[in-house]
Parts: sequence; structure tokens; C-alpha cells
Amino acid sequence: MSSSSFPYSAAELDQFRQVQRLAYDMADAVEGQLREGMTETDLCRLMVGEQAAHDVTQVFHQPYAWFGRRTLLGDGWAAPSAVGVLELASSGQLPGRAFFPTGAALASGVPLIVDLAPVVQGIPADVGYSCVLGQNDVFDELDAGLARIRTFLVEGVRAGETMQSLTRELDGLVAQRGWESCHAHYPDRALGHLVFPLGAEPAGPSALPGFGAAAAEGLLGAGRRAAGEDAGAYPVWNDGPLAGWRPAPGLWALEPHIGRDGVGVKFEELLVVTEDDAYWLDDHLPHSQRWAAAGYSISPLGLR
Repeated sequence: MSSSSFPYSAAELDQFRQVQRLAYDMADAVEGQLREGMTETDLCRLMVGEQAAHDVTQVFHQPYAWFGRRTLLGDGWAAPSAVGVLELASSGQLPGRAFFPTGAALASGVPLIVDLAPVVQGIPADVGYSCVLGQNDVFDELDAGLARIRTFLVEGVRAGETMQSLTRELDGLVAQRGWESCHAHYPDRALGHLVFPLGAEPAGPSALPGFGAAAAEGLLGAGRRAAGEDAGAYPVWNDGPLAGWRPAPGLWALEPHIGRDGVGVKFEELLVVTEDDAYWLDDHLPHSQRWAAAGYSISPLGLR
């Protein structure tokens, strides 16, 4: 988790790519089983079952599923803290009960989001996938916007922008279109976070509820270094003062999440950041393939 030099070889990046594809395969398998009347709890059980079927015994965080208006998240889902990974750990608020599955039921035209983070032999992925049961025009509008946001983010990093400035600029562009930046409701207002290899799960409960204990240790360790001698080590990508740096070289799970009129849509995938470049780890994921099939523009989101 170096904050100064790129820590991965090509072979190690390929390992991350394979685990990310596995995670999306699991999300795709769950989408294929969607039926009216299923609940968020049902979908989380399906994801846990998919992980077990692939011998996944460790996670970066547990699976989540949100239906309907819950795809917007909302006020009160998490405390908008500037220090986040430290304050929320000590208060026990992360991720908060609102993130956990409910009995909300699926119906035709209802959007949904699944978020899962399997770990295979110490290599984690963290993916978010949006879809809809049937047709929803607002979903399609927002989904097309995400295609342009994906390009906006990688080009901003390549241009040397800070995490703070990119987040603020994105939120302004989103608001101009009458959309909501739902990622502002995540713990620490996170647009993304660092992802890194994990050791074995330590004994005892996780310091961050919902996260694996090893993942929590890594995030908290980086947060402490950022609060101390290495400000560029902060592991959360947001609009706060500790994110006033270009993202440290490594792998970042970016999860832009936008909404309108009761519909929230997101993606989450790994961005590779080197000392002087940035690129998405994999350009052949289900959401980007869906955008290509629909003919959506991938020009960076900008002023109208």
C-alpha cells in the first residue's frame, strides 16, 4: 500500500482482473435469477451462495442489495465525516444498519443494485452492478450518464487532478443535470477507496462492521498514516481535506452513484493508478458491454 510507487507487477494485476471478473460473473448469475417478489435478503443469500460455490471464504465486505428507492441511499445512511475510517470505526457506525438487506420486494420496473467483494487467495475485488427488472426510462437515462462519468474520472486522474477536486467537479456536473450524487451518502462520502492484497483474517470481530477484519485493518492503517506522517496515504476518495492529493499509485475501487426520481444507479470497478497514468483494469465488464450495445456516448461528462 505504498503512497509513492506503483506496487504491482503485470502478473499481479492479472490476478486482480481475474477476481474482478469472477465477482461480475457472480452478479450476472444473480441477475439471471431475478423474479418478482424476491427480497433484498433473498438476493444477498444468493450472492453468499455464489461465493460459497466458488470456494470464496474471505471478503473485503459482505454482499449488499438495494431495491427501488433504496437504490438512492439517503440521508442518515452514514455520517458525512471528514476523517471517516477513523471516526466511524471508533463510533461503530460503519456501514450502518441502513446498508444491510431488508424485506423490500422486487417488482417489474424496479431498479436494483448489488455490491459484492470476494477475496481469492488474498486478492480482493469490489464490484457494484445496477440493473432493472423489466424497463425503466429513468434507469436508462442515469445509466447513460455513468458511461460518460467513467471516462470523466479516468481522464481527470490522467490530467493530475486531486481526488477532492475530481469529486467536487463531478458532483457539480451531476447537479447541473438534475441528478443526485448518491455516493455522498456512503461512509466518509466515499466516491471510492483503495483496494489491496489481504492476509489471513485476524482473530476477533472486524473494526468496521460489514467489512472483513483484514480489510478493516488495512483501511484503518492507511487512515492513521494519512493522519500522521503520510498525508498521501489516505485510502478514501472523497471531497474532504484528506483527499486533496492525486490518488496514490495502486488500485482504487471507484463507485460513482447517481440518482433521480426514486432511481439510483452505480457501477464499481478497479481503476489502476500509476505514478504518471491511470486506466481501468478491465474494459470488458457487464455495464460497459451494456453501454456499448445501447450505443451510449463515452465522451467525458462535461458542461452542456
